[in-house]
Amino acid sequence: MKTIAAALLLALAGGCYGRGGGALLGAVVGTSIVTAAIVSSQRPPAPRVVYAPPPREGFVWQPGYWARDEGVWIWIEGQWIPRHAGYAWEAAHWVEDRDGRWRLIPGRWVPA
Repeated sequence: MKTIAAALLLALAGGCYGRGGGALLGAVVGTSIVTAAIVSSQRPPAPRVVYAPPPREGFVWQPGYWARDEGVWIWIEGQWIPRHAGYAWEAAHWVEDRDGRWRLIPGRWVPA
């Protein structure tokens, strides 16, 4: 819970909201936000089958994803994020490190 709580606090500072809508999403452009790392020795569960809503002008869609909370997988629902001119949204996703551990990469804005 400490990991998620720290991530939520940082996400809130970036203008996003928490657990039901987007923990670990840093929406501040031009500012580096360091969030608590979420690492797991277990592969995350397969993403839930959720149909993305129709496009919404001025927003980008962050799909839902799995996060870890004290050893338990929790689903973070997808959410709309206000678009930032000149930037593209790189959605939160999991990557497997060379040592076989899984690491959650938070969503972020990258120059377009």
